Order: sequence, then structure tokens, then C-alpha cells
Amino acid sequence: MIWRWGPPVLLTLACLVGVVERLLAPPVPAERAAERTPAPPEAIALLGGLALGEKLAGWTVLGVTGPTDGALRIDVGRDEIRFSITVTALGAGDYAAPRSTERYDLFYGHPHPRGTQIPELAVRAILAGVERRIRRNEADVTVVGLTPAET
Repeated sequence: MIWRWGPPVLLTLACLVGVVERLLAPPVPAERAAERTPAPPEAIALLGGLALGEKLAGWTVLGVTGPTDGALRIDVGRDEIRFSITVTALGAGDYAAPRSTERYDLFYGHPHPRGTQIPELAVRAILAGVERRIRRNEADVTVVGLTPAET
């Protein structure tokens, strides 16, 4: 009789142990943005008060971090796709930015999952929205660590 019920019982116990272990384990951070330095108030002011959970062209803002290495990073996501908008000082990058303001360059990248093709219309709309926000505030707001080069 043990041979008949033994394997199913052992399998059930193993599954239960796995479920209990998963429930008791600390949660894994969902977003890498939580691991980076949150943006200071002046960076949020430059971005026109951009807040977590806010929508940009139908995409949700998941994080605003930096400046790190001379760049602010805005993480956005929709469904299972995420990517980032990066704001740097004008001319600080090694290649031409897809969008620029008087003092800043805007780039996009870091798709997740890797290899995901980011919808071109979404990129254009989000970059345009961030550009508008920065243009409204760049003359009045200075972000330490994101200083444009002196001309």
C-alpha cells in the first residue's frame, strides 16, 4: 500500500514545502529603479513634477533616478515591457541624441526583456513629452550632477 500512495504523497509534500518557502521568503525587488539613487527634488522639478505611477503616452513611470554618471534616468513600462529615457547635459554623450532641448539631450534604451523591440511611436511620444517638460523648466532649475557644459 505504501508503494501506491508513497510517491504522490512525497510529491505533494515537496510542493507544499515549496509554496510555504515562497510565502515566507522576502519579496524580490520588482524594479531595478529601487536599487538606484532616487532623483532629488530639483530633478523632479526639471521634469515638471513627474511622479511615480504617472502616465506618459500610455506608459507608466516606474522610477526616476540619478543623476548618476551625469544622467537622470526615467524608467517606464507597460504590460511586460520596460525601457528608460536618459537625460544628460547637452553634448555630453558620444553620439547624437534623438531629442534635445537648449541644455539637455534625451536618449532611450535599456529595454526589458532584453532584445525587446520598443514601439517607435511610444518612444517618440514619450521623448516629446519629457522634452516639453524640460523646456518649461530648464531655465529656472539647476540639477547638481547634471550641469550642462559651459559654452
